[in-house]
Amino acid sequence: MTGGIAVVLRRHKYAVLLVLLCFALALETVGARGADRFLSDAVASALAFAIWFVVFERRYERAVMAATLIATLAISWARFLSPTHPSHALLLATDAAMSLFLWSAVFAILRDLFNTRATGAENVLGAICGYLIAGNAWGRINELAYLLVPSAYSINPEVAALLPNWFGRVALFTYYAFCQVLTIGYSDVTPIRAPATTLSLFAALFGVFYTAIVVSVFVGLAQSAKREGGKE
Repeated sequence: MTGGIAVVLRRHKYAVLLVLLCFALALETVGARGADRFLSDAVASALAFAIWFVVFERRYERAVMAATLIATLAISWARFLSPTHPSHALLLATDAAMSLFLWSAVFAILRDLFNTRATGAENVLGAICGYLIAGNAWGRINELAYLLVPSAYSINPEVAALLPNWFGRVALFTYYAFCQVLTIGYSDVTPIRAPATTLSLFAALFGVFYTAIVVSVFVGLAQSAKREGGKE
């Protein structure tokens, strides 16, 4: 029974991961406080392990990314051991390490997509997961940039109350990052000088080219399958 469930989960791994990603994003927008912070961090940790399990299949990558993930989560959970607010260095280390992990996942998803010879629902769901993971990665990078150069961002006073709280800041910059990659351009967070303006430019370019490239890959795979089917 357990083996059958494992096979089903493995076969529909990106569908499961997509559900977890959407759930984590929804929970993040709540702005967890107090005891709920543990729930928020527990979900984020479970999601990170799910990304590691689903995305990294090569033995070397799994080993390296497992070490990176464990170190990242250890730094992140160390916040709860501190009687005061986390140090600036601890926050920087958390965002830097998580950014590395998330971008490595995006790279692995795109690499596997380009190497596939057939298209299917799991490929599409995998591409969507890659997009959502990239949005989270851009959020971490922007939070890192804010911690280094706060004056690079203009924050709407109505949402500025989120900044002192770690969970609120992550939620705010994740939201901002998806506005960037989707090129929506809400004014809650506005880049006013480097590095914020530079990150905004590259995030917008990434969002446009990610969609265009992934769609072109799927179209190419569909046409190739159609030609091979016609030959038979």
